Amino acid sequence: MAPKPKAALGLPLTALSPIDIGRLLRELASIDEYLTQLHLKSEDDKAKLPKTTELMDNLIEVNKLNLLVASQRRHVLDFLKNTKADAPVLHISFGAEPSPAFLEKLVTWLRREIHPMVLVIVGLQPNIGAGCLVRSTNKYFDFSLRQNLDTNRDLLMSKLREVVTV
Repeated sequence: MAPKPKAALGLPLTALSPIDIGRLLRELASIDEYLTQLHLKSEDDKAKLPKTTELMDNLIEVNKLNLLVASQRRHVLDFLKNTKADAPVLHISFGAEPSPAFLEKLVTWLRREIHPMVLVIVGLQPNIGAGCLVRSTNKYFDFSLRQNLDTNRDLLMSKLREVVTV
């Protein structure tokens, strides 16, 4: 008998945006269709999964799934559909493209501290310079260097005057 999936499924760190969830949904639907057709064509239950992407492999590994079992495929499909529809999404804009290692650390922290299913859309705004802008459905946070300098303008100007007059 095949092992049952965990009641609460999780997302791998490599699935960080709604686009990744859409890719997983399409790939899983394709796998499900393939295995269903294979089962209808023959009575042989020795079916093999088609080659999967690294993203799907990570999802399978994190949740210890066996996609040859139809009930587990349905469970994962429902989970991914609910995640795509209901997961909180943060739009984070940087001045330059963040490294994959940084994004992994960021998503790890967000899923631990904010919400276990949070999805991140990364954007680029070269005018930020340093820092980032974070936007959710109802909040906006400006953590850019420009905002910090604007907030502390009086302190900056007084320090510059001290240096210039000395």
